[in-house]
Amino acid sequence: MTVSTDPLVGHILEGRYEIASKIARGGMATVYRAQDLCLPRIVAIKVMHEGLDAELAERFDSEAKAAARLINPHVVSVFDQGMDGDRPFIVMEYVPGCTLRHIITQEAPLTPVRALDLLEPVVSALASAHEDGLVHRDVKPENVLISDRGQIKVADFGLARAVSNHTMSATSGQLIGTVSYIPPERVTRGSSDERSDIYSAGIVLFELLTGTVPFSGDTPIAHATARLYADVPAPSTRAEGVPKLVDALVATATARDPRERFADAGEFLEAL
Repeated sequence: MTVSTDPLVGHILEGRYEIASKIARGGMATVYRAQDLCLPRIVAIKVMHEGLDAELAERFDSEAKAAARLINPHVVSVFDQGMDGDRPFIVMEYVPGCTLRHIITQEAPLTPVRALDLLEPVVSALASAHEDGLVHRDVKPENVLISDRGQIKVADFGLARAVSNHTMSATSGQLIGTVSYIPPERVTRGSSDERSDIYSAGIVLFELLTGTVPFSGDTPIAHATARLYADVPAPSTRAEGVPKLVDALVATATARDPRERFADAGEFLEAL
């Protein structure tokens, strides 16, 4: 029998949430499966790592406020937030199942109909965020959860910020977001808006259709900068059976110039 060495397993947060097991660990926080002792339900709790600076703590706190404002069946719900010592935590809906990464690994390339069916709920979630003035900033298959019942939900709005009040410099080494899905403007200017999420979602669609991402590089920087000098290729050049209309959808979503993309996820959703 394997005994968990994580000190939080078995711990009760604020006298209410009993940590049962660790689900995943990221750069800023660890996610646990927990039992809500007040209500008969299992929840997911994201606990910030110790030793992170005040700016990261503030960003973590903004995740709860941003996600809690979003009302959409395809957004992971936020139930509560609190503190465990000096570490903030967020209590979220627990979604048993897998991520879109698992689907890509096991099944891609997918048929165009299947790929669009999987992407539509993701873009619906982004449309709700964009209507509320929020940008997700880290759209990728790992942040798309698929429940055992087939429900699709977007998770981890930890990098979401109000569109008007935050930029991030790539040259300072603070480029946030998984490199395969970063839009060109994040590489050159560090800025994000709704159209940045559109680009990332377009790359996810490309990957669903082809089983690969469009760019690569020997280093993360080389990988990121590759998109500055080349358009995303048509999916039909890498997979059979992709109609020209779907090629055009990917081309519009992933245009290097943000002005040539869909204006926001609502417009992208209509096109889907």
